[in-house]
Amino acid sequence: MCTDQRLCMKGTGKMSLLDKFRKTNAAEKPETIALQLAPNTVVAPCSGKGVLMADLPDPVFASGVMGASYGIEPVGDVLYAPVTGTVTATTPTLHALGLESDDGVEVLLHIGVDTVTLRGDGFESFVSQGQHVIAGEALMRFDRNKVKAAGFADTIITVVTNSYDFAQVDTIEAHDVEVGQTIIHITRAEA
Repeated sequence: MCTDQRLCMKGTGKMSLLDKFRKTNAAEKPETIALQLAPNTVVAPCSGKGVLMADLPDPVFASGVMGASYGIEPVGDVLYAPVTGTVTATTPTLHALGLESDDGVEVLLHIGVDTVTLRGDGFESFVSQGQHVIAGEALMRFDRNKVKAAGFADTIITVVTNSYDFAQVDTIEAHDVEVGQTIIHITRAEA
């Protein structure tokens, strides 16, 4: 007799062989956070302590070579879309993903530093490449404890990878931020 209704064959109370191998502990996707997204902005993908680009714990991101960046030392474990747009890139290791906003801002979200070596352990994606998302929609969940136990910083790095396409890209000062708060302002060149 099947005692876990999630694993039982529909209506029989019995477990099928295939049901034994289904993943049953996958967490539900968190609700989308309602926000008002201002034009030419990128919002915080999580809440936490802000980190200026020069102070990021990775020299490549800190140098600005990837584009204007802002870091957040997270207090939670869910990453939300910082723009409304399309998921342009995902990784098998789930430590990073790319987005392009509906108005052409390319954003890279990188979870932690050197977390590629975790090979996806402790990461869960709620989206796939090519999917359209709205700002505030849950994108990923990550296990901060696993990241830290491996000896890595869990700083969430948000990068505007096409920064040089704009007249100016400015980040806010480093202080506590809430998910959905504007962290990057884009100034477009006058036509």
